[in-house]
Amino acid sequence: MAVAAGFLPLIALFGSVLALIFRFIIHPCFFSPLSKIPAGHWTAHFSPLWILYIRWSQQENATILQLHAKYGEILRLGPNELSVNSYKEGLKKIYLGGFPKNNFYKNRFTNYETTNMFSMTNGKEHSDRKRMLSHVYSKSYVLTSPTTKETTKALLYDRLLPILEESSRENKPLELLELMSGYSMDGFMTYQFGLTLGTNFTQNAEERKWYLHQFFKRRPYLFFITDTPRIVEFFARFGIRIVPKWVDEATNDLESWQLKICDKAESMLSSDEKIQDANYPVIYAQERLALRKAYPKMSVLNTPRKSTQTYPFRYEIASDMYDHNAAAHETSGDTLTYVHYELALRPALQQSLREELMTLDPPLLYPVEAGSEIVLPDFKAVDGLPLLDAILMETLRLWVAVPGRQPRVTPETGCTIAGYDIPPGVVIQCYAYALHRNPEVFPEPEVWKPERWLKSSPEHLAEMRRWFWAFGSGGRMCIGNNIAIHCEYKPFSWSEMY
Repeated sequence: MAVAAGFLPLIALFGSVLALIFRFIIHPCFFSPLSKIPAGHWTAHFSPLWILYIRWSQQENATILQLHAKYGEILRLGPNELSVNSYKEGLKKIYLGGFPKNNFYKNRFTNYETTNMFSMTNGKEHSDRKRMLSHVYSKSYVLTSPTTKETTKALLYDRLLPILEESSRENKPLELLELMSGYSMDGFMTYQFGLTLGTNFTQNAEERKWYLHQFFKRRPYLFFITDTPRIVEFFARFGIRIVPKWVDEATNDLESWQLKICDKAESMLSSDEKIQDANYPVIYAQERLALRKAYPKMSVLNTPRKSTQTYPFRYEIASDMYDHNAAAHETSGDTLTYVHYELALRPALQQSLREELMTLDPPLLYPVEAGSEIVLPDFKAVDGLPLLDAILMETLRLWVAVPGRQPRVTPETGCTIAGYDIPPGVVIQCYAYALHRNPEVFPEPEVWKPERWLKSSPEHLAEMRRWFWAFGSGGRMCIGNNIAIHCEYKPFSWSEMY
């Protein structure tokens, strides 16, 4: 009996090992509802290490595209993670169906330790915040806003076009990606904060370089912040920093820079002085007013930084403002760079675009005669130019600014995707990079062909627009898509005309 009793701990250990093997290997491989779904890698059935490696090594988008081409519209990326490359089974069910976000967004996009509209995982909370801002982001408001009109004149005729003209006249090369990123920041922030408080990165190269360096030098460590935050926290307890201290310092510098602008906007709006149209902080003022109206007896919503909340909702607004303009320069800057790149390769297309732009009344011309008043064409007319629209659409398709995953979580009731029953709580997502390269929808998907948006049949054009996902879809669709398109139209329209 004593001998048998001595084996009990060993038996218990053996049983525990078997239970763990069943729980983490046998069940996910053979009994999980996801086990029948093709896996991107054989280890994906029981381990997330493969997809984590793919993300860490920055191979994710191209790998996902190749695997969908091989296995079909649905893939298993990990024990509890799926990718779907389909309009009907992916975009329509997941995003138009309102599947909730997961902590990917909180980990990566929270600013000032304060949740913003983009990082909110609660659907109602997000809808309430979006409703507060949707009016000033609407297409009709953006195109008719007095602030838009005045800032457009200044951004183009005082800032950007003189730089382009000097470069052309002196045959001097430009670092276009940096310039377009700076211009995109200016285009958005002058609408967000007005001309005096918004950035002037177009002309101020020193500040532009500082900001972009601080922003992008953190990028190699975003994987750890986003995908392995618990591991980062665990090692930090022992004094081991996976994410260097300077990453946090760079983030703090950027947040402080942004907060100073918000504080200046607050001071401007709190004064009794009349604000000129060009200097009116449209987006900041709208969120400030909406939050105070919605929560008249509160000054704080979800920020832990209550001791320095010197005016109502200081960090809630700043977190949103930081997120919105960071998205503006990172996405529109890339898009404008690729537009100029593709047009530079096609002089004949440039000429066709010039001819189309000359049909505007008044036409787009630069330089203007000394002493002449700058009169802009109706923005709605610019928005309606078919070739201009086709060039931008094709650039956003092939060189989509947000090509990667946009994860959601399957609802509590579960769902059926591509014929598979998916349990609740599964991470599921689409990739714009893969959606935009479906050869059945976009023939020759790796070729930049604006004519596909001009010459396709109405049925095919509708199908392409269904699969087009540059700004997301559903209730979580990019709120700034209209101001983004407006800002993207301006520089490459006018730059073709001087």
